[in-house]
Amino acid sequence: MKQFLLAVVAFCFAGLAIADGHGDKISFEQRHEGTPMEVTSVHLNADGGTITAEGQMGTYGRTYVTYKLTARPDGKSGWVDVEGRGAMADGAFASGAGVGIYSRNGTTFTIHFLVNMQDGTQNLDEVVFNAYTRELTHDVYVVQ
Repeated sequence: MKQFLLAVVAFCFAGLAIADGHGDKISFEQRHEGTPMEVTSVHLNADGGTITAEGQMGTYGRTYVTYKLTARPDGKSGWVDVEGRGAMADGAFASGAGVGIYSRNGTTFTIHFLVNMQDGTQNLDEVVFNAYTRELTHDVYVVQ
């Protein structure tokens, strides 16, 4: 039994040693420049709320996005479901859906989510929304 416990402890620490050396951050390449978005509506409910926004988002064209936030009991964080559609200059649409998390510091919400696009690409998006100023920026990073 003593040898089994020693093997378990060694296995746990081996994982830490292998993971070491990657630095403090993971970096992702931006898919396109960050996009300032115009907040078109904010609807609140007992569980959180929904933010809708639109903007010219790089290769996705004129983009319309809905962020549905579900708050945790503390009111300072929660989950997000996202739907987006981009009307492109060639007449096609880009579409994607994502899920993730958010946190709130004062009136500023920082939202992170993974997105599956209809063409098979995947993005890691970061949105920063200031509820007081109505400023919202949406950054898109390449996952796949």
